[in-house]
Amino acid sequence: MNWLHEPWIETIIQHLSEYGWVVLILLMERVWRIYKQPLFRVGFISDIVYTYQNVILQLIFATSAPIIIEGITTAAIAANFFPATGDGFLQNSLSTQSVWINLVILIIWGEIVFYTVHYYAHKIPFLWEFHRVHHSSRVVDSFSTSRFHIFDRFWFTFPNVLFMAYMGAMGDAIIIYFLMRTFMDRYIHANIDGPRWTHKLLISSPHFHRWHHVTDRSVHNCNYSGDFIFMDMIFGTAYDPSPQEKQPPRPDEFGEPGYPKYADNVILHQFLPFFFLYKRLFGKT
Repeated sequence: MNWLHEPWIETIIQHLSEYGWVVLILLMERVWRIYKQPLFRVGFISDIVYTYQNVILQLIFATSAPIIIEGITTAAIAANFFPATGDGFLQNSLSTQSVWINLVILIIWGEIVFYTVHYYAHKIPFLWEFHRVHHSSRVVDSFSTSRFHIFDRFWFTFPNVLFMAYMGAMGDAIIIYFLMRTFMDRYIHANIDGPRWTHKLLISSPHFHRWHHVTDRSVHNCNYSGDFIFMDMIFGTAYDPSPQEKQPPRPDEFGEPGYPKYADNVILHQFLPFFFLYKRLFGKT
């Protein structure tokens, strides 16, 4: 797939990754919506900053190269621990496989990592205080996708980048994988009345993932999967009632109970977890 490395193709891919999904906001979320909800809602500015933080950093540092802090950090660690000349067990084994085999392996590994990290981010109090930032949004839409504490993003990213470095994943497969993840992550958070039949193909949907963001704690701890739902099916954490089985038929209240309403601010989001951990440590919950 040498065509992927043509300068104009790389430019298109970069723009699609950063802006292409915006059609979900401007068109599909307005027309094919689950609920009528405002675009300019509480926390919108912060979520714009989260969404385009990489672009903002590029402007600050006057560079055309993508700046993804956790990715750069993890890649630097990987380069030191897993040099390209290494001969560990299965090391660089993907480098001799086809792009499509690479892609399948990356998807399977990525979903296992996402589910595992996500599950424990909800179960371990230390991790939860950072993951709460993602759940603090009281409106779930495509822009709320990127609301993550930097530490939380790092824990989700670290195992994937290490795996890619160790296994010698092909660059073309990595490009396709992350492009697909960008669109799918936006889609499953979107206010889009997507088809439920995709669940039969083990593909997630906005209907499936929105249950994970509900305020109702009785169904909050479910649907930990990312873009594919096979891990939830395996471990029995999938929750997807039909509209006839649940009242209301769709989740309509989102957000983290007890999270301060004044905290819809990208700066406060980065400091509040430490404040909450301090309160936990000294019994001031």
